Amino acid sequence: MSFIQRELDRIAVALREPRSAEEYVQLYAAQQALSWGLDPAMFKSPYNLITGIEVNSEDCLFESDRVSS
Repeated sequence: MSFIQRELDRIAVALREPRSAEEYVQLYAAQQALSWGLDPAMFKSPYNLITGIEVNSEDCLFESDRVSS
């Protein structure tokens, strides 16, 4: 078992009974980041999870709200 998997197991136990809502958010973020490290195809990257960017959309162009003159 890898050190990442051991940490995921510890986090899973702590997520069952977090001491506060803030702790739950922190544990969940850590769990998702470590899970992404093990299997990036199945989980959002930590950056994308926080910013809400869709998976595999980093290179998509977006339309600007600014009007060209």
